[in-house]
Amino acid sequence: MAFERFVPPRTAGKRPRATIRPSGLISFEAAAVEAFDLTKATHAVLFFDKTRKLIGIELEETDKEPGAFPLSRRRRSVSLKAPHFFSQYGLAFEESQRFDVSEDPGSGMLTISMKNVKRRRGRRPKKT
Repeated sequence: MAFERFVPPRTAGKRPRATIRPSGLISFEAAAVEAFDLTKATHAVLFFDKTRKLIGIELEETDKEPGAFPLSRRRRSVSLKAPHFFSQYGLAFEESQRFDVSEDPGSGMLTISMKNVKRRRGRRPKKT
């Protein structure tokens, strides 16, 4: 009788996700690191699509791009800190939230949908 090797499926049932914390930290979980090969990138450039409410993340292997944020690695996750990005676009988080991460086929960027996040509006003008 011949033996047959069992190889468990890669990240079965795990979707690529990211956690965004109130401090402005975006942390990609292990499934996202594996699915999008985040181990190769050292920096990321952030974009925001106001009409579709999407964060776009372009991965870079150098810090040559203007506005590139360095990526930090911890165990099996990869993260970047960008508090000014969230304040610039009025995205406020009272507590940490998890989001699905996908890849935009047209641009090749990673995307995170902010459709369910309420945007913080600027100050109202003073009445005179």
